[in-house]
Amino acid sequence: MGNIKLLDCTLRDGGYLVNKKFGDNTIKGMIHHLVEANVDIVEVGFLEKESGETGSTVFKNSDEIKKFLPKNNSKTMFVALADYSRYDVELLKPCDGKSIDGIRICFFKHERKEAINVCKKVKALGYKVFVQPVDILGYSDIEILDLIKEVNEVLPYTLSIVDTFGSMYLDDLERIFYLVHHNLRDDIAIGLHSHNNMQMSFALSQRFMELCRGKRESIIDATMCGMGRGAGNTNTELIAQYMNRKFNKNYDIDILLDIVDIYMKSLMVKCTWGYSIPYFLAGVFSAHVNNISYLTDKATIKMRDIRHVLDNVGAEKRKRYDYEFLEEKYREYMNSILKAPVRYDNMKRQSDMII
Repeated sequence: MGNIKLLDCTLRDGGYLVNKKFGDNTIKGMIHHLVEANVDIVEVGFLEKESGETGSTVFKNSDEIKKFLPKNNSKTMFVALADYSRYDVELLKPCDGKSIDGIRICFFKHERKEAINVCKKVKALGYKVFVQPVDILGYSDIEILDLIKEVNEVLPYTLSIVDTFGSMYLDDLERIFYLVHHNLRDDIAIGLHSHNNMQMSFALSQRFMELCRGKRESIIDATMCGMGRGAGNTNTELIAQYMNRKFNKNYDIDILLDIVDIYMKSLMVKCTWGYSIPYFLAGVFSAHVNNISYLTDKATIKMRDIRHVLDNVGAEKRKRYDYEFLEEKYREYMNSILKAPVRYDNMKRQSDMII
């Protein structure tokens, strides 16, 4: 009990920034180096209904993934992510031990009943199942307990706490962790997948591991250099060093740094990610990053304008993205500013402020 594992999801979560096209050499190379660095679990990409282009981390089934994986592997688990609404498990063949070992199944709250049935089918095919409920902060306590009850019946490998919008603070994590820990079967691991919108990802990861210490199996998600859409994720190299020092792990930091030199530096030239004020606002309002991208493209918009527009969009609407609706709310807000009376505040003259 209490063993913690590191899962690197660079090739999946980072894939959003490169249209899921890393190139075959990068995919193979990164997997090889992550295995050599003793990373416990590597997420290699997406499972979707149609195969991706050459060099893509989009796969139709486990057979298409085999060519990227080491033939002789006994220490690293390989997984892929399937979005419940974008994949058909009928495309899957039974797990044969020659490709991925597990499948992470993500779904929105309103899809959870049907998604749990899909989890059962995936498990019956011999795969380790990772249950990944999108936006766990959007669940009420009753809804979380209802989900846990169904998850206990499936007996998956892991149930993850997914902070989809990077909105979580430490007390949020603690509340949800204890709710899950006290009601989830002891033989199911708990995972954490966080985003760095409010500069909390590394702190949340550390706190999560402390909460799990000695209590149950747990899995922490991270990406190299924090690569991920918007504000990005917990950094693999940061959390690996922390785990080496605080949990007596043996991740090879030199090899992780080689990944930075060989692959990440060129990716940083092609695309950007990380904390910014717009993504901070996305975290505050639990808003999809596409809403942020749309609003920041407005030539004269200010940060306070983005804040008020997101507030006017509404809690459920801003978790997805509807550009027509967003444009309507943007125009409404900007018109309200133009019609507002000019307010003159009582301010001292600059000369009066000199001491």
